[in-house]
Amino acid sequence: MTKFVTLTTDFGLNDSYVGQVKGVILKINPNVNLIDITHQIPAWDVLRGAFVLNSFYKYFPKGTIHLVVVDPTVGSKRKRLLIQTRDYVFVGPDNGIFSFIYENEEIREILEIRNNKFFLNQESSTFHARDIFAPVVGYLSWGVEISQFGPKVKDCVKLNLPLPEIKKDSIKGEIIYIDRFGNLISNISREHLNGFEKTKVSLTIGNRKIEKLSRSYSDAKPKQILALVNSSNLLEISVRQNRADEVLNVKIGDKLGINLK
Repeated sequence: MTKFVTLTTDFGLNDSYVGQVKGVILKINPNVNLIDITHQIPAWDVLRGAFVLNSFYKYFPKGTIHLVVVDPTVGSKRKRLLIQTRDYVFVGPDNGIFSFIYENEEIREILEIRNNKFFLNQESSTFHARDIFAPVVGYLSWGVEISQFGPKVKDCVKLNLPLPEIKKDSIKGEIIYIDRFGNLISNISREHLNGFEKTKVSLTIGNRKIEKLSRSYSDAKPKQILALVNSSNLLEISVRQNRADEVLNVKIGDKLGINLK
């Protein structure tokens, strides 16, 4: 049996939706540990959900089941997926939410969840998280073989993830995520910065310039703007003890550039 199931959704905490999903899982397997990652993904924001999933899943024990539901097309013909990788199982809608998983994990099998033997008896077209994904996760955690849930599939929806433009003396990227502290997280990774980190650089975002890459937030004075590689190994623009998104008036999708001096 699986010991751990993580839950990531855009359901919020003001309604009973999260509780209903948990109740279905626990009714099937009362011994599983349910771990809330977040239920505060902005409504219908699949890219944000994909980014959050990519930031945490690898820190869990092997065998963990990750249930991720940000599902603006619930009730449509989009597939319902069960993904087996070398170390984990992922369950959720086929809408691009697993795009980073396809890129970063060793995929063993991808199944389309079809076997209604494992669904709730009264299936709603508006709440697949409760009526389909939750019972499937419950039975998976109890030890049912993944082959029981449906046929294998090959073609899955993948988001067009923005990639930085890298040249010998410059990198152009964009902001792909803003966390609760207002930190601006870009699509430029530590690997992309190879050769830039120990060199004098000029980073431009909005109408501001940052003249170096810092190692930590403490390298800056309070209210000072800084750039660093964060714990997810991505270039982040921050303002110490303030919100960088508000100070710089920057939003997701805005561009930034790095040039060697």
